[in-house]
Amino acid sequence: MADGKMFKEIGASMVAATAVPLTLNWTDFVKTRMQGSSASSQYAGGFFAVTQKMLAEDGLLAVWRTAMAASIMRECTAFGIRIGAYPAVRDALSYLGKGSTGGEAGVGSKFNAGVTLGALSGLATTPFDLARIRVQAEAGRVDYAGILTTGLRTGLAQRVRNTPHAFKVILADEGMRGLFRGAGVNIFRSMCMTVGTVPVYEHTKHLSKVHLGMQDSPTLHFGAGLVAGLVGTTATAPADVLRTRVMQSGKDGGVGLTGAARAILQEYGPSGFLRGWLPAYMRVGPLFLMMPALVEQVRKRLFGLDYIV
Repeated sequence: MADGKMFKEIGASMVAATAVPLTLNWTDFVKTRMQGSSASSQYAGGFFAVTQKMLAEDGLLAVWRTAMAASIMRECTAFGIRIGAYPAVRDALSYLGKGSTGGEAGVGSKFNAGVTLGALSGLATTPFDLARIRVQAEAGRVDYAGILTTGLRTGLAQRVRNTPHAFKVILADEGMRGLFRGAGVNIFRSMCMTVGTVPVYEHTKHLSKVHLGMQDSPTLHFGAGLVAGLVGTTATAPADVLRTRVMQSGKDGGVGLTGAARAILQEYGPSGFLRGWLPAYMRVGPLFLMMPALVEQVRKRLFGLDYIV
């Protein structure tokens, strides 16, 4: 776009995205513990039980900040692509199909924009997701000998300490290709999340304005975000569980998509693919309740753009 509008839209989304890890990173940590544990693990309980145990073992600060740097990089990249580039990609696809632009674009164009941007953001965020999951899977209290006394690897030496160390270890052990371990499932998850949230949010807004006579306002933004959070969490849950299992394993003893799915079925049954739905929704629900409204305000007040249409 000649006037740089798309770059402003991407920038607005990235600025707004920094609020996500600062408030909700702890839910990702709890989710990683839940999804990475076996049925016999000390972290095999429900969300509240696991959260309480983690707070007692590791403390509030550790639960909140673990892998924070990776989370910030991940969210800025994801939201910049998914939301920032969405209007331009939707309109381009609609134009190619000789359709209308903006909210009047066809549902097919909106869906395809979600798929396209979901795949792109899934690939781009894989290294950050991988580092975050590795750090959180290795997190816990460490004794004087470097042995973990809490966490998923209790009794073993801690292999990854923080985000920079995670990238260093992955590159040393697995090479550049290792940074994209689990990219396939991450792309699939990102496609599910993007299709289930961004087009849902935008189309809910459009229908509300056309059929209910609502105007762009925080009330409409919050309402559309609530719908997007419910749809997105449910659509993404199976891929999210599989991603955690694949990414937390390293080169040695690593599991693939099929092996992870088989293990989940054996340990929990079909309901295992929804394991961690509550902490996922506690992250995605407030995220899409608040984030689109925040993006709308950042667009309008800081970048001089109109509301998302």
